[in-house]
Parts: sequence; structure tokens; C-alpha cells
Amino acid sequence: MNILQRFLGGILVGGIVSKGNIFVPGSTTTGITAYATGGQTNAVLLSAQFNRVDTVGSANDSVKLPVPSFIGQEVEVMNNAASNSMQVFGSGTDTINGVATGTGVAQAAGKFAMYKAASVGTAAAWHRLLSA
Repeated sequence: MNILQRFLGGILVGGIVSKGNIFVPGSTTTGITAYATGGQTNAVLLSAQFNRVDTVGSANDSVKLPVPSFIGQEVEVMNNAASNSMQVFGSGTDTINGVATGTGVAQAAGKFAMYKAASVGTAAAWHRLLSA
């Protein structure tokens, strides 16, 4: 059995599991609708490596990053909405570029961002690289 077969079968390979609510490298989700009225509590959980948010109905509708499974985990987020900025939150008490989870960070329409985990767990630190 090769590594890919073991990975797809849900066996732990290199500290990453492919089953359940765990991050899967190389995964893609499109057609995401950000949570209306915003906030971290009910924000849409991003579960793929690449996430395309196509609907942001009003400014500050929200999404949130997963709890990082490993240091260096990358989550890519595209705000593909026509005009509205969305808020991106961490899970738990995560920070993004040092900004508290309860605040989150704005990501304007048409912007792509890569979020990279510098630590793991429910109080992780994420760093964001935002497109021009």
C-alpha cells in the first residue's frame, strides 16, 4: 500500500488524518456563503486547504479558520464576492497577525489570502499574507 492509499484510507501519515473534521492538504471547497451578520461564534468553518467564498451578502459576514493540525498548516481563502468585505476569524482563541479572535481580520472582495499556522491547538497563532 502506498502513502496516498494509506492517507485516503484515514491512516495517520506524517501527523495528518484525512477523516472527520480534520484538515486535508490539497482539498478544495468552492461556493461558500459567509455567515450573515458576522461574528466568530456562528462563522462558517473553513475545512479545506483552498476555500473560495462566493457569497458575502453584506459587509462583515464571516468565516473562520480551522483549529490548526500542525505548525505550518496553510489555509488559502479567496473572497470571490462582487463587492463586500468579509471578516475572517480564528477558532477558539486563535489570533491572526496578533489580532484577537473576537475581532478577526477584514478580507476585501477580490482578495486572496494565505493563512499559515505558527502554532497548534485552540489558542494558535495564524499569520496572513494578503494579495495586492
